[in-house]
Amino acid sequence: MRVQCLTITACICANLLWGISKAIAQPELSWAIPTFPPAYIEQDDKLVGYAAQTQDWLMERLPQYRHTLKKVPLARLLAEMRSPQLHCSLTLIPTEERRQYIYFAKPILISLPPSVVILARQMQVFRPFLNNNNEIDINRLLADTNISTAIRLGRSYGDYIDAAVRQHINQTNIITIGSDEKFIQLLEMGRLDWAMYLPAEAEFHHREANYQNEIISLPIAGVSPLINATMGCSKNAAGKQVIDAVNAILDTYPEMPWTQFYKAWLPPKDRMRYQNILNSFMSAKLLPVENPPS
Repeated sequence: MRVQCLTITACICANLLWGISKAIAQPELSWAIPTFPPAYIEQDDKLVGYAAQTQDWLMERLPQYRHTLKKVPLARLLAEMRSPQLHCSLTLIPTEERRQYIYFAKPILISLPPSVVILARQMQVFRPFLNNNNEIDINRLLADTNISTAIRLGRSYGDYIDAAVRQHINQTNIITIGSDEKFIQLLEMGRLDWAMYLPAEAEFHHREANYQNEIISLPIAGVSPLINATMGCSKNAAGKQVIDAVNAILDTYPEMPWTQFYKAWLPPKDRMRYQNILNSFMSAKLLPVENPPS
């Protein structure tokens, strides 16, 4: 009996030591998550959304790491990137200033830029503002005081659009609102003619409200057709190892299958536009970087 107990104890100790050694052998990869829909959506104590799906896709292909998730605001995320510890996030847009303290992977989260979102039934109203490439002249549209819109207070839509908004912001057809969650509702009620949105955001709010009227987003002339966000990690040896591993994974999937997660969150008429733009840039092996909306 004593021998049997000693054997069981030895087995338990061996299993514990194996578990500890495995944990030590597996470095931790902490994914910092600034929660914003529909990239990340909290649902039944789980994270869903196109960025969450892409993140899960990558984690499955990085078994050498112990993965943990940490929800943090963007400002805190960027501050933590400057610390000597390893921090990573999937939703960062490379800028020259950020490259000083962050290693960036190749393009991953590739999305459509801010667009003029309207109800499909109102398309005829906006045709006069389209150029030959079916892009909206944002300055002409904002200048028309008979067509109403709303801008979210404190939000940046990128340098080009921001400059146009500043020029017309005091007009009676433009109101500023603290939250853009109700923009789709205001369109439905006829209180607004159009709204400035990222197309996937517009579709998220449209689905949440369960509205039946179709929405479409019109591209804006002078704005890069795609926004490139990607994974960034602290600029240290551990961060470089993660980014090198991620880039190696991306290189084996030139067709970028994870972009389908994002495309599923676009209004139906935008999905083909997105795929066509993405295909053209992929064939040219060039993906643009646009100033991020924030």
